[in-house]
Amino acid sequence: MRSFKLAICTIIVSIIMGVISAIFLKSLELVTTLRGSFPYLIFLIPVIGVLTAYTYSKYGKGSNRGNNLIIESVQKDVKVPFRMAILTFIFTVLTHLAGGSAGREGTAVQIGGTLTNKIANTFKMEHKAKRVLIMSGISAAFGSVFGTPLAGTFFGMEVCFIGKLSYEAMIYCFIGSYTANFVTESLGINHSGHIIKAVPNISLYTLLIVIVSSILFGVFGRLFAKGIHLVKGFYSKNIKNNISRAIISSTVVLLVIIIFRLYKFEGLSTWLIDSGFSGDVTILDPIKKLILTILTLGAGFQGGEVTPLFDIGASLGGAIGNLTNLEPSLLAAIGMICVFGSATNTPITTIMLGINLFGSEAVPYYIIGAFISYHIIGHNGIYGAQVIKTPKLKRFEKHKGISLENAEKEVK
Repeated sequence: MRSFKLAICTIIVSIIMGVISAIFLKSLELVTTLRGSFPYLIFLIPVIGVLTAYTYSKYGKGSNRGNNLIIESVQKDVKVPFRMAILTFIFTVLTHLAGGSAGREGTAVQIGGTLTNKIANTFKMEHKAKRVLIMSGISAAFGSVFGTPLAGTFFGMEVCFIGKLSYEAMIYCFIGSYTANFVTESLGINHSGHIIKAVPNISLYTLLIVIVSSILFGVFGRLFAKGIHLVKGFYSKNIKNNISRAIISSTVVLLVIIIFRLYKFEGLSTWLIDSGFSGDVTILDPIKKLILTILTLGAGFQGGEVTPLFDIGASLGGAIGNLTNLEPSLLAAIGMICVFGSATNTPITTIMLGINLFGSEAVPYYIIGAFISYHIIGHNGIYGAQVIKTPKLKRFEKHKGISLENAEKEVK
């Protein structure tokens, strides 16, 4: 009976999530087009920044914890306000309207996690069943917003803990991800695809380049996670008033875009992925996107991290391919999945994402990249609420059972 109720609730959530993902993606497409037609919308960045800060402080009731609150609701019984889903949808769209460098996954996961919390509470589920439903909602969100149901299945199972797959949620995450993606695609959403032009045989040179590249992908994932935490911490420590903080931090974002002419790097910037695969990038492109995204998310704007991580990884990989005379599309594909995988601490999802997006021919390279970048980032990541179940190295054994954010405090 419990399994049947869980399955029915998962299907209900997945259908709703699929519809919301379609509306959300269409909304982002609309505001991106609008921003392209009216470039002066960029001057709304400080206005949106202040409006976001004011609304979340006045009406958020903990919603500013975002994805970390959803992750915590899997680990323990915490309250997730339903308004979080509404607020993150609205303010992510506004962030993209003004040109903030952000993604979409964070918003989708917050909505999926909020919906499942609401339904679980409505049906008075015990926490053991509730956590499974929440994980299925995370899978539904990820799978439908990126069109990657296989990776979405594993993301829901893997993202809440480091070094552990929640197998008890497997079938529900599978149902959630594939159902939501089917609904989203049925509503006319077409996800762009990329092809690895050539997969070379493993040679000593190829292996060396992939290993060195994977180390760099892990380094960039670490810089991304550390950078956002440092910028947020700097503003919080030095500017106590949240409105003043929003004015200054969002103005910094605007000035950086104007002074360094980073107009192409606003919003989703998915052109970076296309350019990475074609090799039409320089090493400065991922660095520019990295800095602008850190400043945007560090300023408190709403939006996800995954699409910018895809941008950074694909463009970095393409640039390395140009420098090393190795197929740019291969390294762009590995970089796209591995910068994401390292920053989110989800190596199995990383491999599945590669298969989902680019096929299985390059699986050995996905595995090498995923495992190396996963270890390079260490006990860091964009989701501070992740609990460390299996420490990455022997010297980190003392971190077992604590969250990433607490592990980082111990290091300090």
